[in-house]
Amino acid sequence: MVGTKVAAVSRKTNTTTHEVLGVMTNGDTQICFFDTPGLMLNKSGYPYKDVKVRVESAWSSVNLFEVLMVVFDVHRHITRPDSRVVRLIDGMGKQAHPNQKRVLCMNKVDLVPKKKDLLKVAEQFKDLSGYERIFMTSGLKGAGLKDLTQYLMEQAVQRPWSEDPFTMSEEVMKNISLEVVRERLLDHVHQEIPYGLEHRLIDWKDLRDGSLRIEQHLITNKLSQRKILVGKNGSKIG
Repeated sequence: MVGTKVAAVSRKTNTTTHEVLGVMTNGDTQICFFDTPGLMLNKSGYPYKDVKVRVESAWSSVNLFEVLMVVFDVHRHITRPDSRVVRLIDGMGKQAHPNQKRVLCMNKVDLVPKKKDLLKVAEQFKDLSGYERIFMTSGLKGAGLKDLTQYLMEQAVQRPWSEDPFTMSEEVMKNISLEVVRERLLDHVHQEIPYGLEHRLIDWKDLRDGSLRIEQHLITNKLSQRKILVGKNGSKIG
């Protein structure tokens, strides 16, 4: 929707570890998206200890925005239903802020072969309180994004733009570089590395030939974790 990658996407749950900003400018309207860490719950229905702090930090600011989109994986919901997800979606609707609209996005519809299954899920959630609209979307294929974009454009309020629509700041580019590397890392090692891995941008230098020299550090808590990242004789990072 914003025309470029702004956050890491991987098969590892809770890939987003901090709030990420994406900006879409269409004509005289600008929409700012704030992607927060997802809620990953344990069997008791509470956030895992190592993600609890950053999740609570992200969700403490949700009432600051005009529209809250609750996005969930509808394919996973159909194939591996989880009552915790239903309770969470229901709870987010009941906690709706009086000055904020909330919508529910059933994402990854492209993975559901039988459309009647999608209609069953929509029927399941249609009477939930707090949600103004339900959208069926595919972030990968683009299905449903036109309707969602139109809806968001209609919710825009008149005020000065927050971001320059014509230039991408160096700070944004630095954040994207971190996200791209982390995405590859998470897909490469998957479950072997914990969420406590620290990832830092150390150096960002423009070279004379027009290229960039980017130095990033990955900091682990244990020597065993470092060995997994580096591999034998540096085979993984090479």
